[in-house]
Amino acid sequence: MAKAKNKVILISAVLASALIGCGGFVYTTVGGNVKGLTSGSLLVLKNEGNYTERLIADGPFSFRVASNGSYAITVGSQPNTDHCTVINGNGQMTGDAPVNNIAVNCAPNVPVAGTLTGLAASTSLTMGTKTGASVGAPIDSTALILDQGAIAKNGAFTLPYYIVNGYKYSVVVAVQPAAQVCTVLNGDGVADNTNLPAATKVAVNCVAGVPIAGTVTGLGSGLSLVLLNNGGDALGRTALGAFTFPSSLLNGSTYSVTVGTQPTGQTCTVTNGSGTAVLATPSTASNIAVNCVNN
Repeated sequence: MAKAKNKVILISAVLASALIGCGGFVYTTVGGNVKGLTSGSLLVLKNEGNYTERLIADGPFSFRVASNGSYAITVGSQPNTDHCTVINGNGQMTGDAPVNNIAVNCAPNVPVAGTLTGLAASTSLTMGTKTGASVGAPIDSTALILDQGAIAKNGAFTLPYYIVNGYKYSVVVAVQPAAQVCTVLNGDGVADNTNLPAATKVAVNCVAGVPIAGTVTGLGSGLSLVLLNNGGDALGRTALGAFTFPSSLLNGSTYSVTVGTQPTGQTCTVTNGSGTAVLATPSTASNIAVNCVNN
């Protein structure tokens, strides 16, 4: 039995050598080890063929690869708690010997936390973060806001999506609560996983605001327009009836409602579109009329 087994192994080795010698190939493996991954967090690695390996702890990983093929191992999906980089992830196979020198090193990300005060009952606000494009890079005007979810009560909060170590970040209110204005203090910083408390001092305070609202009439079926307040805070409308801008204004602030984009084949005009937001008489800022007529 042992002789037969040795024969099979010998024949397999000869066939593999013959295939390689003739320009053919056999399958072998390419891989390495993951280090620094927070236990329970999900890291997804992928190869050049988009096959994936899912890991939730430090340890080895491997992919199948042809003995004459090239390979490219990258991070397919980062864990929330860590940022992982691949070393020696690209190469060309020169035989059927496994490659096991790929290193995936993970460093802890930074949770951002703080305190919310002043939020009215039965309302919520949506938090967001903006970051630079790379370690140390500034946050430019084109940076997208990452939705960090809604908060519906006052008190301590921790944003669900962590910031990569070394990245500059800015905490913002992505969606204001109805009839309130919330501002952020201590929301800008640089994520530092050696000084986690520095990112836990964000203060969000909400006060009463004046909604900017009105009514659209005459808009044709299937058409749309875009309204602006003070040149921003864009509000799209596709139907007749009441509208309210996403952001309320602080007492004493001015507003100016204009049409940013006219509906096709129509012209819309704004009446009562400018004024001063006054908490004592908020209805004045909700009396804006937008009327559309055919061209």
